[in-house]
Amino acid sequence: MTEPILVVDMGSWAVSAAVLTHDQLHPVREPVTGGLRWPGGATLQTGVGRPRLLVGGAAEHARDQQPRQYVDGVRRAVDANAPIWLGDQLLNAAELVSAALDAVVEEARRIHGPIGRVVMTVPTGYRTHDPRREVLVAAASVSGYPDVELVGDATAAVLDPMTLLEVPDGSYVLVCDLGATWSATLTQIQRGQPVPLSQESSGSGRDLDVVLAADLRATLSEWVEPAFAAGGDTSVRASFHALDIVRQLKHRLAELPEAAEAIEPGIPQYRLDRRLLDQLTEPAMRWLVASCRAVIARAGIVPSDVTTVLLVGGHAHLPNVGPVLHNGLGRPVTRPADPELAVLRGTAAWTRARTDRAVPAEPPQWRVEPLAWTVPGGRGRLVRWLVKEGEGYGPGAPLAQVRTADDRVYELTAGRTEGVLLEQRTPVGNMVVSGAIAAHVRIEPTTERYQLAKRHHLRVAGDWLLLPDRRMIVESSRTGEYVKVRAIDTGALVAELRPGRGTARGQVAFGPGQQLALVTWDTAGHFAVWDVLSGRMTSSFSDGHRPDAVMVNEAEWRLVATGEGAATVGRYRRDVATVWDLSTGNRLDKVVGEDLPRRFTGYSGSSRADAFAAEMSSPDGRLRAAAQPGTLTVRDLETETEVFRTDLPPATHVSTAFCAAGRHLLARGTDDDGAWLDVWEILESAA
Repeated sequence: MTEPILVVDMGSWAVSAAVLTHDQLHPVREPVTGGLRWPGGATLQTGVGRPRLLVGGAAEHARDQQPRQYVDGVRRAVDANAPIWLGDQLLNAAELVSAALDAVVEEARRIHGPIGRVVMTVPTGYRTHDPRREVLVAAASVSGYPDVELVGDATAAVLDPMTLLEVPDGSYVLVCDLGATWSATLTQIQRGQPVPLSQESSGSGRDLDVVLAADLRATLSEWVEPAFAAGGDTSVRASFHALDIVRQLKHRLAELPEAAEAIEPGIPQYRLDRRLLDQLTEPAMRWLVASCRAVIARAGIVPSDVTTVLLVGGHAHLPNVGPVLHNGLGRPVTRPADPELAVLRGTAAWTRARTDRAVPAEPPQWRVEPLAWTVPGGRGRLVRWLVKEGEGYGPGAPLAQVRTADDRVYELTAGRTEGVLLEQRTPVGNMVVSGAIAAHVRIEPTTERYQLAKRHHLRVAGDWLLLPDRRMIVESSRTGEYVKVRAIDTGALVAELRPGRGTARGQVAFGPGQQLALVTWDTAGHFAVWDVLSGRMTSSFSDGHRPDAVMVNEAEWRLVATGEGAATVGRYRRDVATVWDLSTGNRLDKVVGEDLPRRFTGYSGSSRADAFAAEMSSPDGRLRAAAQPGTLTVRDLETETEVFRTDLPPATHVSTAFCAAGRHLLARGTDDDGAWLDVWEILESAA
């Protein structure tokens, strides 16, 4: 992932955003307040030149001067699917959302440079074909991102890496998102992805703030009454101030330790305590528990079938919400750190895991040839043509983009040959239907026997490994956090292992019978051996000292761990090396001395069964690939001619391999940021 991607959580009353670059997430702070969350309101500023729509902190500052030209959330117009009056002007939802997105994009560009793509959250209640989804897409298009992708907020919440959810396929997770709008969404994990099944929502969060503000005004009537007596904009201003105060008090009280029962805002005669907060939130809590039970029943299951209740959103900090849900449903409650940012972090995780969406054209059968694609879901709306009529393109080049019903954007690519786009038969905005002709192209003749079409460019912060049978690729983190097995042709996930907390390091290795295993250890010297495909721990053992170096002998299936200064011989400290049997976890030997790693031949800190090499011949012996830093070449051994040459990303170590069937060529390189993997499909022309 090289292009900066902006992920935006467009909440009901707050917006959070971050830029994703090289798998690193960089928050976009609000320029006025410096906060991680942008105030979601907007003010139409008039009186100085042309009317100007302000958002974020600037809108909050201008609100006091023109309170009737302020709305406390740009998404309110989207939720209502209707325009909103700001003063004497009527603004539609796309204008409001586009203004907020423009401000976030501008700040992101100021720090990170040009933004390649935008991914936005959408409430789970916005089902497929909901016109409100089209409003969000239209707003992003106005901001210059017609290829924006939308991800449901409940889906993103489950994918938040801070929740550390380890649930198998088929499990149910109940997501309670408590922002200005409260929602309860039941999701099921299907093929590693959360799928929403049923959902209910209400304005409980906003209603709660209104109730607290009313209590504040009633208690402080002497402070508030003069403002209301004056009428006009002054009373509106006082209402905003009361809402600001109670929101601050509510969050400050939630952050206090349990021993602190109350908080005083510095305003005479007013004191907010936990008892009052629990009393005022009681109706909302009753609705929440009832809605959770309703969405569970609607799916045809019972509460005991739910693995966990996931609590996210700004109101997740309320002291009583966790106990109320646990007592009402009888299920464990998970609340990640900074739950108000959980959806944003999950959106970034969803974006990182974005699979290749290049859709190759179906092979044509004639000289002036039609182009047709098999679009996921059967059809998609054409976003834009990427190649103009009369313009040439290369093999596998992206020609157009389509948006499917679930608001995912796919690239429609050319086939195996270069050509010229003669006619665009489908206008932008119309539907591209699977199998239907969308364009005509002119194919240039070629005499090459072999052609290579690039299918994937994958990057990880860890390492890539090709299984010895060369049928699948393995992605692993350098910390032992996870191992993923992927198919070579599609890049699809075949198996995944995440050992869980406490792992400090790990090493992928091949045991007896070429069993794919992960050996993990922590700083205290606790070791474990995992079968990657089954996810089962096969053995575990503990050393007596902190390991400094760990190496595995795959042939003998043993491990040696050394520790500096772990033993005393006379006046001197000596290293200790302990040898373990990885099959049983039994200790086999213990050696004291100096420079011990050099004594153990056959042991290595990385797998020696990796099938990559600097040069590699195809299984049928007709092609030979050679990888060097910056270049990959392929030669036809029968004709002694070079049939393919391409530039590779910068890397310190480059290697290559053919898959077992000889249909795909792989190139792997490592750099300071991790490892990348390129995959080409080998196409042979007819004799």
